[in-house]
Amino acid sequence: MTLRLSPIERSCLRWALLGWSVSDIALLQGKSDREVRSCLTQAIARLGATSLKDALTKMTM
Repeated sequence: MTLRLSPIERSCLRWALLGWSVSDIALLQGKSDREVRSCLTQAIARLGATSLKDALTKMTM
């Protein structure tokens, strides 16, 4: 399922799966909080998920 995601979307989702906050992911990626939230929103949509939790579940399947 992750093949439809961009590298940054996969990375943000992986960090979120590990429990990192948006602010922590943004700092790590050199992005703003807004960019990370947008990235996560886009990843959720691309996976056909209804929430971040649903997207994380789909990524681990």
